[in-house]
Amino acid sequence: MSRKKVTLITGANGEIGTELINHFSKSTDKKIISLDLQPLADTSKVYNHFTASILDKEILKHIDAEYEITEIYHLAAILSTKAEFSPIIANDVNVNGTLNLIDLAINQATMSNNPVKFFFPSSIAVYGVEDKNYKDSIKENEFLFPKTIYGMNKLYAEQLGVYFANNYHEISKDFSSGLLDFRSIRFPGLISIETLPTGGTSDYLPEMLHAANNNNSYTCFVNETARLPFMVMPDAIESIIKLMSIDKTNLNHCIYNISAFNPSVKDFYNKLNIYYPNFNITYEVNSRRQNMVDGWPSSVDTSRAKYDWDWKPKYNFDSAFSHYFIPQLKSNS
Repeated sequence: MSRKKVTLITGANGEIGTELINHFSKSTDKKIISLDLQPLADTSKVYNHFTASILDKEILKHIDAEYEITEIYHLAAILSTKAEFSPIIANDVNVNGTLNLIDLAINQATMSNNPVKFFFPSSIAVYGVEDKNYKDSIKENEFLFPKTIYGMNKLYAEQLGVYFANNYHEISKDFSSGLLDFRSIRFPGLISIETLPTGGTSDYLPEMLHAANNNNSYTCFVNETARLPFMVMPDAIESIIKLMSIDKTNLNHCIYNISAFNPSVKDFYNKLNIYYPNFNITYEVNSRRQNMVDGWPSSVDTSRAKYDWDWKPKYNFDSAFSHYFIPQLKSNS
């Protein structure tokens, strides 16, 4: 009996996973199998769901035998703040878990004699900027000195993906590159209306937004001058879909920066106050989290993505509020 062709999404209950599954369920006929530590709230949107860890090799063996996987969206991870509290566990999940998924992809490609597309969401946490006043937009090959276990994990996992895509078994007489079609985006902070923040260090802006909409005040863990690149979740989903749809021959790289706007906390608060004039913010700066944010770039160079796959965000800072945040929040209220 032939195996069913499917797309695998790990971390299905996360912010990106939830919205990616929503997108696929509405706009494509992809058969999705999902994997997450928790049950999926709505299984009607997927062909099958596995409640399991990416470290569970028995489950992955079962999936390997049962299905023909054409694409993997590997979104499962322990995020930045949580990773700092449990670095050994984070390394196991974020690195060894990724290796397990790469191994699955290579097995699948070998059996089907077709490359498996593999999307990996990386992060601006791979960068480490010593000078807090450095203002230039950072390119993909600059300042790769992560200061957090999460950033280290992401950078190493990127390199694993590139290695297995281009150099795996290179010294073997039967060497053949291309079994793994690895593609990665270094995401900035992401702001979603549909899902709540899940503990990332850049979550201060989405937390602020949801607090204002719920008529709550907000205590910010970084100072008002903190500045990072951000984008809205619909643009993040669109970037994944677009990158994964491009013919591999048109891609000159595996790893890409993208972003849309980079407000300071004060900039964001001032804009939010236009729509929520009674919203108040106070500051209780967490020095460790502040240092993490200060070590990340305030701006990234996105020219590589623009050149290779015509990347451009739909939402800038102003339109994010006027055409996404506020209309969506009011419609959900």
